[in-house]
Amino acid sequence: MSDRQAYRVLICLIALAVALPAAAQFPYSTHNTRSGAMGGVFLPDYSQRSVGIDYRHGYLATGMADKILRVVWPTTETGAVTASYLHHGNLDYHEQQLEAGYTLRVTEWLHAAVSARYLHLGTSDGYYPSKRWLGATAMLYGHFGATQVVLMARTRPWDSTQRFGLHLTAAYQASPLLLTAVEVESEERMRVRMGMEYCYEQRWFMRAGMATNPMTFTFGLGLKPKNYAIDLGVEVHSTLGLTPHTSLTLWF
Repeated sequence: MSDRQAYRVLICLIALAVALPAAAQFPYSTHNTRSGAMGGVFLPDYSQRSVGIDYRHGYLATGMADKILRVVWPTTETGAVTASYLHHGNLDYHEQQLEAGYTLRVTEWLHAAVSARYLHLGTSDGYYPSKRWLGATAMLYGHFGATQVVLMARTRPWDSTQRFGLHLTAAYQASPLLLTAVEVESEERMRVRMGMEYCYEQRWFMRAGMATNPMTFTFGLGLKPKNYAIDLGVEVHSTLGLTPHTSLTLWF
């Protein structure tokens, strides 16, 4: 899918979302610029209603770029369909991923989610043979007062030494102004992520975080008016250098 086609898909999804009715609250904000500015921890967001669209654009120092689009579509008062499209690469190399799943609110404090994804790797000149792969993800979201807990398991691609990856995230809302989070990730190697977010007047946000193996530091700012959010983030990688990210999130 070319850049022009990706932007057309974005416009069509926004137009579709405007016409859909609100139904219930569902977590849909995952690895966007907000979580990336907090060390990359997994951050489901229960605070918004109805349809959510999250578009992220990131630029790597090596000339690579990420484009990510996520949509959640409530179908009932307890369930929602989710979909995402990811493009990583440059003019010569690309990775394209399509993912679709379903999120179910089991109780007032527990959500369960499953999804399947299709990954395609290739080069524009056909020098390297294309690779295609199917994977799956299963998640549990627990919301206990001021504490959120996420357990996620997913299959790994064909070139991974570890066939399954596990993520365990805990986030604590210490006060209306301060959110802290820590995540332990096991995908080929153990990695720890930590982050914090400070809120000012319920609409301005300052974020910082870090991750180990390799050591990475992250920073970011956010603006969240009534039904949209604009986030900026920077990742300082030990080998890739600075990687800025921008994200636009809409709710309907």
